[in-house]
Amino acid sequence: MNPFFKYKDRYTKLRSEILLTEDEALQTLIEESPGRVNNLIVSGLGMGTLFLRMGAVIQMSLRLNDGDSSNDALFIKQMMDNLRETLPSDTNWKNLWYASMHLGSKWEKAIPRFKDKTTILDQFVTFRNKFVHQYIKVIPSHSIELKKGLGILDEMSCMYPLYENTSIELIDDNYYWKDGADLLALHPFVQKGSYDDMPYLFQGMYDNKLKAKFINTILGDETIASENNAIDKQFEPFQKALKSGAGRIFDHAERMQYYRACFVGRERELSEVLNWVDGNNKGNVLPIYAEAGMGKGALTAGIIEALIDAKVPVLYHFCGSGMGNSLHSVLYHFILQGRNMPGMSGSGIWHIEDEKLHRKLERLPSRYHDAIKLFQTLVTDCYKPPSKYVNKPLIIIIDGLDEAAVANSQFRITDWFYTYNYKDEIDEDWVSPEYVKWIFTYRSFGEHSKGAFQLGGRFNLANIPLVQPLLGISEEAMREAFKPFEVSEEFNQKVMEKGAITK
Repeated sequence: MNPFFKYKDRYTKLRSEILLTEDEALQTLIEESPGRVNNLIVSGLGMGTLFLRMGAVIQMSLRLNDGDSSNDALFIKQMMDNLRETLPSDTNWKNLWYASMHLGSKWEKAIPRFKDKTTILDQFVTFRNKFVHQYIKVIPSHSIELKKGLGILDEMSCMYPLYENTSIELIDDNYYWKDGADLLALHPFVQKGSYDDMPYLFQGMYDNKLKAKFINTILGDETIASENNAIDKQFEPFQKALKSGAGRIFDHAERMQYYRACFVGRERELSEVLNWVDGNNKGNVLPIYAEAGMGKGALTAGIIEALIDAKVPVLYHFCGSGMGNSLHSVLYHFILQGRNMPGMSGSGIWHIEDEKLHRKLERLPSRYHDAIKLFQTLVTDCYKPPSKYVNKPLIIIIDGLDEAAVANSQFRITDWFYTYNYKDEIDEDWVSPEYVKWIFTYRSFGEHSKGAFQLGGRFNLANIPLVQPLLGISEEAMREAFKPFEVSEEFNQKVMEKGAITK
């Protein structure tokens, strides 16, 4: 069965009966027949909600069927936080769509982005919430807002090709999404309900988050699962992965060990960076960029090790593939890394007296902007290092900003340098304290480097030509590295040839 066609067809038919070329036309129609307008909008909201929620479920199921997602703790935390809502909303489902979405997939391409950086999903959820809560009503004075809303619903109807020629099939008591020859298991997010021959979509948890609620994708009625075994079994490995909080998400020890073995011939670059850390040089943000394979990671590891040896406090993160390495999860890591930093008991380098702040540190906020606010508060108001770090700057390092952008293109490093109001709208710039210095590394892509990790304009950048860009190892550095081994000139020449080392 294809419930998507039913919802799309109903909206399209009602829409074809209401052709609006001028604002006055809609205003007149509202005055004469408000029921027709209301039915049209309600049908569009039903269509958009199904497209949004089922799209998120399909993408989550794709992620869960790709492999062992118990290792991707941030994605699991996002699922838990958004699905186990007392009153789940389309905002939660939008978050899950973004969290599950693979960059460059048809799911990303189906949600156009507008000049204000929002997507059609953002605009749909905003309009739906305003209409449902009656901030926008079917009255003549709201005709302009209603016309904009109809434009948003029209855009949502353009997502139908994602579901065209697909179906939801019941096989051995479990539902599958069939797309051509491919079958994707939708269990436990789609299950049987009161009408066993119709798929019911998981809506969230209620009754102290112990019971699951489902809604019929054809009829729209709700049902309660007779038991929660299916849900609990699906979530059990996630709960284990999240046990004791998110503090065990990242462990860069192996990567540091690997890079340590690769740190050769970069003494000059390391010295320049350490001089910048110790000095009063202009610029509190140091970008290190290069093409792939130039040794940014090895240099980063060398910098981190040298800072630790010099008793300089450093928070660091090596980005990689997967949602667990988006800038959202990097925030979690820095907050927890600071809390667990050796040298102080309790909250590490964070000195927290406020009880509410303590609770936030124990149970990290799931929303991205709330995590930003917490991190800013800790860095600005709660940074109190132990005596061995006194009069030393706090260094914050992110290696691989370009990989974080691939993990989730919605998040940008510039997000961290704004303050936000309760609507997650930008209030003003957040000014990083003077005692904090930042190091960001990324691949240089020319024009393509703009966007998710562009560092111009708002950032006070440090200038170290040796790492901007970071080039291959020089002949001088190579010879210096091999000097203790007393190798032959023939060996040096072979290494230069193999490594394309130039003078």
